[in-house]
Amino acid sequence: MYKNLRWKALTIFVVLVVFSGLGVYPLLALRYGWPAPGWLQAKALKLGLDLKGGVQLDLRVNTDDAMRATTVATSEQLRESLTTSGITPGGVNVTAPTVFRVEGVPQDRDGQFRTAADEIASGNYDRNILGSGNYEFRMKPNIERDLREQTVDQTLQTIDRRVNALGVTEPTIARQQGERILVQMPGVSDVARAKEIMGKTAVLEFKLVEAGPGTKDDLLKQYNGTLPGDMELLPGSGQENGAFYVVKKIAPVNGQDLRVARPGLDENNQPAVMFELKSAGAQKFGKLSGENIGRYLAIVLDNRVVSAPKLEGRITDNGRISGGFTSESANDLALTLKSGALPASLTYLEERVVGPTLGADSIRSGLLASAAGLGLILVFMLIYYKLSGINAIVALIFNLIILLGLMAYIGATMTLPGIA
Repeated sequence: MYKNLRWKALTIFVVLVVFSGLGVYPLLALRYGWPAPGWLQAKALKLGLDLKGGVQLDLRVNTDDAMRATTVATSEQLRESLTTSGITPGGVNVTAPTVFRVEGVPQDRDGQFRTAADEIASGNYDRNILGSGNYEFRMKPNIERDLREQTVDQTLQTIDRRVNALGVTEPTIARQQGERILVQMPGVSDVARAKEIMGKTAVLEFKLVEAGPGTKDDLLKQYNGTLPGDMELLPGSGQENGAFYVVKKIAPVNGQDLRVARPGLDENNQPAVMFELKSAGAQKFGKLSGENIGRYLAIVLDNRVVSAPKLEGRITDNGRISGGFTSESANDLALTLKSGALPASLTYLEERVVGPTLGADSIRSGLLASAAGLGLILVFMLIYYKLSGINAIVALIFNLIILLGLMAYIGATMTLPGIA
């Protein structure tokens, strides 16, 4: 009988030591600076936003951006197809995020136009005849609904990758009703940088320079005040700040062709971003650079020309983006490019910042409340059950220690309601 009792006592002691070491000691070591190995600190119970402090953001995904981008791409593909077929319409214009118009189609080429339009847009757009050679293309309702859903889901995944790349411990990223996303980042102190990295669209494109650099007015004069429909005027940034460039709207190579992006140094030992392309992107980039040696290539980030180097030879899978970066901005750009471009911009609906002081006060208040509650239970047990209540008290304390140890082991997060 006594032998079994000794084994039970030993088992209880071992369980108490193990779970105290996992759930209780790391918290005390962190609080009072006691020694603790790295692997044990890594297993420490995670504290939620209300205890550790941090930031909570309520975002809305502007899905109209993705609708417009898709509509612009489709309209430009149709324009290029018509040009190849020798058809010159009066204009191809996007009039709404899901609508574009083709005007002035020659009557004698109407049949060829309809064939080209069916090949490019019939799957996603309904074609409406407006008369006099004018047509309206409107995105189909089911396509629009699916694309908006995909945009929010892709945005959620991209934000998740970027927040995790920032090293945030136990972030919460969840979709809310409609097109809203909730982001909680415990322990984040530089809120402005986190918002910039998380909300940067980071759309990277490589486009040939048709004219520039120059002032906006001077470049427009070269085209008699109006650019051709397949071209656009983009401002410079970084080293190219203050200059403008005329480039094609459609980019032969873009950020979706990226395989790797990392910070590095250029030939002047200045911070830059080095990149490598996927095999398909390398083929397109090789063709683009090989056929245009001597011309200038605009590296466009979020509709601004970061740099416009001269193509000295054929480039395939490696390249560099230079633009007057600091070390931090080069790191941030590499991070956002690696995580993928946001398909739409974000609007910050609400921002709540919880300071670490408030978190410490919450922990202190929670511990005091827990101790007071435990003390009251202890007194009640002793008064009502007398000495038999000690068993229940010991079991309750052991249960609490085991619970904290298990939460630390599985990586759970402690919050203020959890303390309660």
